[in-house]
Amino acid sequence: MRKGEAEGVFRECRARAALDLDGSGKAVVSSGSGFLDHMLVALARTALLDLKADAKKGFYRTQALGAAIGLALDRSLADRSGIRRYGSASVPMDEALADVALDFSGRPYLVMAGEFRGERIGDFEVQLLQPFLEALCVGARLTLHIRFYGENDHHKAESFFKALGFAIRQAVAKEGTGVPSTKGVI
Repeated sequence: MRKGEAEGVFRECRARAALDLDGSGKAVVSSGSGFLDHMLVALARTALLDLKADAKKGFYRTQALGAAIGLALDRSLADRSGIRRYGSASVPMDEALADVALDFSGRPYLVMAGEFRGERIGDFEVQLLQPFLEALCVGARLTLHIRFYGENDHHKAESFFKALGFAIRQAVAKEGTGVPSTKGVI
């Protein structure tokens, strides 16, 4: 059973997440932002993981939610034995394209290349996407590279969340029994 639950705390904010890596893509998310909820549902559906997540009100709820989801993902992977470890995907959405590559290496790192035109996408401040992803990487002990371009900010963000989902699905696929590392540990 590859399931994990966690609470993320960032400054005064708390969030909770529970996920099942071997789910069917069901998601119930309450982040305080309809746009972020939509992105996390898209991620869960493309990753084929079941996700329940909520964040309490507060300025740092986005980072707390990223931390909670990352920690739940880390716990669901346990010692990471039997997984493929690496994943990558490209997802187009109309004029936008996102490329995502990741490694469940145990070393959290985020590289994000792309720009947004506006300050908001619906009810969400786009400047919060990078801190959300950084907290996710730290919680999941994940190296993540994202490149994106396009005209429409919503399309750019949705394409990289969907690409992230596909890359996660690929990386956590069961492949053998050992820990996928030359050192024998991640």
